[in-house]
Amino acid sequence: MTQHAPKISQYHVIAAVVAAELNQTLSYCKQINLTASNAQAASARVGNAALGFKALTGFIDDLASYTMKAATDINQLAHQASRLATETARAAVALNHFQQAKLKANGAPYGDTINPAVAATQAHHSKLQQEFDRLIDKMENQLFELKRNLRTANILASICRIEACRVDTANQTIFNDVANRVDDVAQLIRRRVDHAITLFGNTAP
Repeated sequence: MTQHAPKISQYHVIAAVVAAELNQTLSYCKQINLTASNAQAASARVGNAALGFKALTGFIDDLASYTMKAATDINQLAHQASRLATETARAAVALNHFQQAKLKANGAPYGDTINPAVAATQAHHSKLQQEFDRLIDKMENQLFELKRNLRTANILASICRIEACRVDTANQTIFNDVANRVDDVAQLIRRRVDHAITLFGNTAP
């Protein structure tokens, strides 16, 4: 096997776990969407006193839509990485066989005829390896970007609580519940994303 084989195998597992984590994140995003819809209905019932809160529900919905798209994109990258890891591993096996055959053919008549096949397999493996590395880097960068944007949820939740103070006591609970829901779901998503990021951090160079 080539020196890249352990790395490929390791990232193959990571890609599968990341896909599972992001699948769960998609269900959380749907919860945020539902929360935004409920908040919009509540603010409509309250009227002018909740106009500021009504505007916030649009931002909450935007955050959910962004998170869902980001999670879907990363999930697709994870599936691509898993597939590419398999192709790269197969290329590594083929290259190893050719290299062993070349060693055995060393000094034999027409032994050099295997060189073009070895070179072509080496080039194919290197190309797959480079594509795989770029894909892994892209996936990791998008996870960090998603985590960064999730900070918006804390800001939205805080503003929601401020806006809740502007309505009558009977409706304050509803708006505070929305704020808490946004906070809680965002925290669940962050945990999934952090777990995925940690997997990359634990890989050997």
